[in-house]
Amino acid sequence: MQQLNHIPLLRLLIPFILGIIGVVYLKPNSDYLILSLGILVIFFFGLLLVKKINANYKIRWLFGIFIYASLILSGASLTSLKYKNTNNTSKLLTEKNNQLLIGEIIEPPQNKAKSIKTVLNIKGIKTQSSWIEGTGKVIIYLQKDSLSDKLNVGDVISFEPKLKNVPPPKNPNEFDFRKYLSFHLIHQQAYLRSNNWKLVQQSPTTGIFKFANNSRKYLIKTLEEKGIKGKELAVASALILGYKDSIDAQLKSAYSSAGAMHVLAVSGLHVGVIFLIFSQLFSFFEKIKYGKIIKGVLLIIILWVYALLTGLSPSVMRAATMFSFIVVAKMTNRNSSFFNTLAASALVLLIYNPLLIMEVGFQLSYMAVIGIVIIQPWINDRVTLKYWLPRKVWEITAVSIAAQIATFPLGLLYFHQFPNYFMLSNLIVIPLAIGILYLGIITLSLSFIPVVGEYLALGLNYIIQFLNASVNFIDSLPYSLSENIRFSVTDTWLVYLFIIFIITLIAYRKFKYLLFGCCFIAVFLMSTFWVSFSGLDQRKIIIYNIPQFSAINFIDGADNILVSDIKLTQNRSKLMFHVQNNWINNGVDKEKVVNLDHLIKKYSLSNIYRISNRNLFTKRNYFQFYDTKIAIIDNKYQLSHSSDKLNIDLLLLTKNTQLSIKEILSQFNPKQIVVDASNSSYTSQRLKDEANEYEVNCWVVLLDGAYIKNINQIT
Repeated sequence: MQQLNHIPLLRLLIPFILGIIGVVYLKPNSDYLILSLGILVIFFFGLLLVKKINANYKIRWLFGIFIYASLILSGASLTSLKYKNTNNTSKLLTEKNNQLLIGEIIEPPQNKAKSIKTVLNIKGIKTQSSWIEGTGKVIIYLQKDSLSDKLNVGDVISFEPKLKNVPPPKNPNEFDFRKYLSFHLIHQQAYLRSNNWKLVQQSPTTGIFKFANNSRKYLIKTLEEKGIKGKELAVASALILGYKDSIDAQLKSAYSSAGAMHVLAVSGLHVGVIFLIFSQLFSFFEKIKYGKIIKGVLLIIILWVYALLTGLSPSVMRAATMFSFIVVAKMTNRNSSFFNTLAASALVLLIYNPLLIMEVGFQLSYMAVIGIVIIQPWINDRVTLKYWLPRKVWEITAVSIAAQIATFPLGLLYFHQFPNYFMLSNLIVIPLAIGILYLGIITLSLSFIPVVGEYLALGLNYIIQFLNASVNFIDSLPYSLSENIRFSVTDTWLVYLFIIFIITLIAYRKFKYLLFGCCFIAVFLMSTFWVSFSGLDQRKIIIYNIPQFSAINFIDGADNILVSDIKLTQNRSKLMFHVQNNWINNGVDKEKVVNLDHLIKKYSLSNIYRISNRNLFTKRNYFQFYDTKIAIIDNKYQLSHSSDKLNIDLLLLTKNTQLSIKEILSQFNPKQIVVDASNSSYTSQRLKDEANEYEVNCWVVLLDGAYIKNINQIT
């Protein structure tokens, strides 16, 4: 392992990142940060002028403190300014006096089930008095029609200012789309009907982004014309050109379960292969005068053209930037440390956009590279093989293990799953992916030759079919995927600290590193045990916000019962998007789903039906969970003529009930009314207004988010 003194850029990068992360989580005032940075710099230069630091060797550490503090404040100030600018833009875009907005399409439009989704860069804002130059990005969903289907990158549209702030998640622990978009500096979205927008200007025939997008479309069409279609075309488009929109959910799930999803996202692997291909092709330049410079310039151009062609994702930008630094180092005959090169690429990208650090792909990409560089050589050297083929197999296996060690904590944190056969899948997938990339480039390059192009495309098609079949086979193996693993940010840090100290132990063979590593893993295990143990006492009722559906969750320790009218065969992915993260966070068992409609109809004449939990039972529209009494009123409920009111803890109104709050209160005396998400917006608002009129506690799930009631344990 290299000493930090030999990788100065890494030493500069770490405090810069700490400053970025501090702003992301703490949100300090940008003015104070900039003022603090200015004072620090002035004070530092003042000390240099009077030669206090250089003259006194004993306080040389003060120089380092100033440098690190300045870098922390620089990262923090840059990030804070990004947030401040986007917040100011957000307020400007949502002003009520705006009459018209003009924006340019900056990302290829995506064809969704019911709309066309795209991202606009706002160019101008028309107010009641004048035009204002606009800034900022917004997400727009356009109603499908003949015009929206033909939109392209670079087109300029005008539209009515119907922008709304992206809402926060409406269910506990649900994926925070608002936070995700904020890291992309997007805060507003809108749905536009055909009569709410107009095409102002078509994209120019020239332009680098227009050219790249059209080139990618042309190349995908070329593959299709050569006979590559269906799933094979989807994989070829993703693997070679970075276009992932045509991959169906089943195939994507299979690649994810097999631990091979990374080959479908153009990243460092793909850019590295492109680098090697053209580095070998241009090797003849080294024999001529200034050949290294010519070769280097051509390589950098090709790397960034490929990056642009594949969509400039963070992982591609990172890889292209890193290889560009490698090329420059070779051009200038400098043998720079790989970690210096890696740190330089990260520093350049984070100065351009400090919020890239919060991208999952960015984090996974860097950690994978670091793991391969540090861990892979040690693993590879553990086994010595004489013959070429076994040696290559072991090298790929070592790379797979090293990358997995470096990235699995992030995988558990973000995706809560672990591909158990990752070594097997990567042993097959990585060589095939490299082969497909090589053959894909050759096929596209020679596609204009009639016979040669067809045969190359046929071979490419067969290889992709074999890749898909292999991934599906691995996915079908028993226990191919460990799912629903609860893993927190604290767990991630503890596991990474353990890995760091074990690697340090291997490098330096000192007992203290083993002791530190054991301490961190012990804290992790105790924390995991405590969270699991404390979860045994949880008693919750959760009414989720799943639009158009009723969903009542009873959590009793690890027991997990969902009573809902949602049809799992048709809407399981929709259900899991809203509830799965909450179940994982609460550490509950696999869900027991009970159909609400079926339950009420089937047992309408029975006495009491128990739902495999002695603390929960139901009779017709009534539930009791411990001592909490729940009544459900839907659009078919008939009020009785009894003069006695029924005391209810929780009264749930569902399915657009036509009863008024006044009529409901004539029969029930509820402590809390909840209007669930199966009601329309109109019905929800009507019931809320009526409840306010009668001063009754009313929670509207569509407006207020999921309703959560914690129940004390009954002894």
